[in-house]
Amino acid sequence: MHMPWYARVVSTAGRPFVLVAALVMSVPGEIRMAQLAGWHGSITWLMPVCVSAYAACAAVISEVRRRSGLPGRVTATIGAGMALGLALAAQVVAHLIDRGYLHTSAMLVAVVSAVPPLVVAHMLHMAATPAAEQKAAEQMRELEATTAFFARELAEALDLAGRQLVARSHGVTNEWNELVAGAEELAAQIDQELDQRDAELAAVETAERKPRRQGRARKAVPLKVVKETVAAMQAEGEKVSGPALAERLGCSVRSGYRYLGEVQVA
Repeated sequence: MHMPWYARVVSTAGRPFVLVAALVMSVPGEIRMAQLAGWHGSITWLMPVCVSAYAACAAVISEVRRRSGLPGRVTATIGAGMALGLALAAQVVAHLIDRGYLHTSAMLVAVVSAVPPLVVAHMLHMAATPAAEQKAAEQMRELEATTAFFARELAEALDLAGRQLVARSHGVTNEWNELVAGAEELAAQIDQELDQRDAELAAVETAERKPRRQGRARKAVPLKVVKETVAAMQAEGEKVSGPALAERLGCSVRSGYRYLGEVQVA
């Protein structure tokens, strides 16, 4: 299960921090119980080990044996529960005595004094309990089941990622094709316009460079004739331009542009 980073931080660092804090807070009450039972000096500091640390060890051993299907998990669970109850009772009784609500008694001293030998006996019992040996065939079946599970999960994840990648690649390819088609169309239009402009400029430059013929000047073509010529060119589907009109009228290109301008103005 995927968790956000702050949840992982709390789960990883929070649990040991809480465990250490709870153990530290349990130490004074358990030391106080040892003092009430008759221990003195540095020996009293071992009571938290016999109660809180023993409860933690028994709980871990019980859970490990339960998950692994090993024998001894029942006694480990019972020992963990008794250690937890003893730790809880030690805290409550110690604080009640310190606040004057309760006084020590022979029974309390006897119970607290019996804690260390009981812990020793139960720890030795859990250590001496043999671990169950699994057969090779059973281990292989478990390994095959685990491998098959992870293989299915991996295949599903790869299949999903592959489908998403293919869908994204198709979308990018379609967009790229549209952009390429638009760019090619625009480039063709620009090339066509540039060719037309170059042809017209070349025609104008050629006309300007021609030396004027000696003799009398040509007569101007009447505007009516120019209009009829333009109409005829349009009817024939020919593009009307300065050089084309000049060729039809038999005049210079410059005159053709001038006649074309007069027709458009008129």
